[in-house]
Amino acid sequence: MDPVAEIKARLPIEELVRQYCQLQKKGRNFVCLCPFHNDTHPSMLVSPDKGIAYCFPCQKGGDIFNFYQLIEGVEFPQAIRDLAERTGVTLPDRPQSGPARDERERLRACLEAACDWFRRALGEGKEAGEYLASRGVTPQEIQRFELGLASADSHALYDELLRQGFSRGEIVGSGIAMQRDLSGDRPIDRFRSRLMFPIRDPQGRMIGFGGRTLVSDDAKYLNSAETPLYRKSSVLYGFPLAKEAMRESRRAVLVEGYFDVLACHRVGVIETVATCGTALTEEHAHLLKRHVDTVVLCLDADRAGRDAAERAFGILAREGIAVRAVRLPEKDPADMAVADPPALASLLAAGGQAYVDLALEELRSTDIVSGPGKRVALERMLPLLQALSTAVERAHYVRLTALLLGVPETAVERDLASSVKNRAQVPQTPAVPAQKSPFSSAGVALGFFLCFPQLLDRLPELIPPEEGAVADLYTALQGVQGRSSWTIDTLELSPETQQFARILMLFCEEHGFDQISESLAARELKKNCRAANRDFLQGKVQEVARKLRENDAAGKDAETSLLQTQFEQLLKLARKVG
Repeated sequence: MDPVAEIKARLPIEELVRQYCQLQKKGRNFVCLCPFHNDTHPSMLVSPDKGIAYCFPCQKGGDIFNFYQLIEGVEFPQAIRDLAERTGVTLPDRPQSGPARDERERLRACLEAACDWFRRALGEGKEAGEYLASRGVTPQEIQRFELGLASADSHALYDELLRQGFSRGEIVGSGIAMQRDLSGDRPIDRFRSRLMFPIRDPQGRMIGFGGRTLVSDDAKYLNSAETPLYRKSSVLYGFPLAKEAMRESRRAVLVEGYFDVLACHRVGVIETVATCGTALTEEHAHLLKRHVDTVVLCLDADRAGRDAAERAFGILAREGIAVRAVRLPEKDPADMAVADPPALASLLAAGGQAYVDLALEELRSTDIVSGPGKRVALERMLPLLQALSTAVERAHYVRLTALLLGVPETAVERDLASSVKNRAQVPQTPAVPAQKSPFSSAGVALGFFLCFPQLLDRLPELIPPEEGAVADLYTALQGVQGRSSWTIDTLELSPETQQFARILMLFCEEHGFDQISESLAARELKKNCRAANRDFLQGKVQEVARKLRENDAAGKDAETSLLQTQFEQLLKLARKVG
C-alpha cells in the first residue's frame, strides 16, 4: 500500500484533531473551535467519513496531512515523516533533496554534533556539575534536557567540528562559531565557559543553544544568533518535552528562564515552557494557541517581571487564550523548587487566578480613593480590558473595575471606548469572518452533482470551467456520465482535487443540500448553473474587452476585427443568461 494511504488508514482524522482540539459530536461529524483563527463558536467540521477537518469561515484545513502541516507549522515531507512515525508506517528511502533542504540538514547535523560534544564535556566538568547540583538539578534532568558545557578554549569546538567533516561555512552558519569574514582568520567558538541548554523546535529538531556563564564578568545568558534554523521570536524552550502534557491538560505554564523550566518539570509540571531571551511575541502565542486554551504566567515578581506579564497577557488574550497568573513567595520557580518543592508544585497545580482578577486585587493596595489615584488605577486596567477577546468577559471586568473605583460603569466604558479609538492598532488573529460560500457558483453546482449523481445528465447545462480544481472535477464528472454507479472515490482525480471534492461535499452536507428532495435539488442546480455561466461569460467579456483595448492601441486591425466579433457574441450570450 502507498505510505500516504496507509498512514491515512491507520490514523483517522478525528483521532488526530482530538490531540489538539476538544471535539463535540454533531450528527455523523464532529465540531470544534478552529485552532487557526480566534474562534468563539465551533467552526471547524471534522468528518470521519471523508477524512477531512475544515473550517469554512477561515477556509483552512484538509486531510490529516494538511491539518498537521497547519497545526505544527511544517512542510509536507516533514508531516509525512512525523505521522509515519506515529502510526508505525515504514517509509521508503528518501530521494536526494534540494540544495536548500540539504543545507538545513547539514546545519542541524552540525548542531547535533556540538550538542554531543557539550554533553561529553559536562561529564568531565567538576565546577559545572557542582553548580548544577546547587541549583537542584538532578542527573536525570541533565540527561532529559541534554545539558552540556562549553569549554574556555576559543577554538575547541570549532576544531572538533572541522575534524568531523563540517565546513567552516556550516559551523559559522549554524551559529556555533563567529567570524565576520569567512576568508579571514580562524573563527572562534561563540559559547565559552558556559552551561549549555540545547534548544529544539516543536518537532524536536536541534536549532540552537542558550548558554549560562560560569565566569562572573561575562553576560549572564547568551543565546544563538539568528540563523536559517533559529528565530528566537518563534521558539519556546522546552516545547518538545512539554507538548504532550500541554495537549492533555490544555494549558501551558510560561516561565522566564531555562532553570525555571527544569524546576517546574522537577515538581511534575511538565507543560512548562519559556521564551529564549526575548519577550513573548505573537508568533509564540500562535504556537501556544494550537495546543492549549489557557496559559498560566509564572514570571518574576520584580518590576520587569510584572511588565513582561502584562505584555504577555495582552498578546495571549487577543489570541483568545485564557490567561492566569501565579504569584510566588520566592523570586522565581527555580529558587522555590530548591526552597520548597511541594509548595511550588501545589501553587502551579492550582493554576493561580485569572490575570485580570489578580490585577484588580493588586490595585486594592494602591490609592483608589483620590481622583488622581483612580485615574492611575484605571490607566492600569484599560489595556487589560482592551485585550479581552469577548464582549461578555469585557463587560464583566468593566463592572468589577467600576465597583473597585466607586464610579459608574458608563464612566469606565467611555474611557475604554476613547482609549480603543486613540490607541495604535495592534495586529491580531482575525475573528470569524463573515459567513459566505467559499466556493464559486460553479463549485456549488458541482457539489449538487456529487450529492445527486442521478442529476449528472444535466452537467452540460454548466459551461465547463477552465482553471483549477473546479475544472478538474468537471472533467472527471464528464468521464462518468452514463455510468450506472460511481462514487467520489472512483472519480479519476489528483489528490488535491480529491480533497477539494471532499471539502465541497462536506460544505453541501453541512448546509443540508443532501437532505432536500431531488426536485428542489434540480431547481437549485439550475440556479447555480445559471449564476456560474453568467460569471464565466462576464469574465470572458472583460478579458476580450481588455485585449481589444491593447490591440487597438497597438494598431493590430486584423486581430481587432476578430476580437470585436468574439466580444459581441460573448456579450449577447452574457445578456441571455444574465
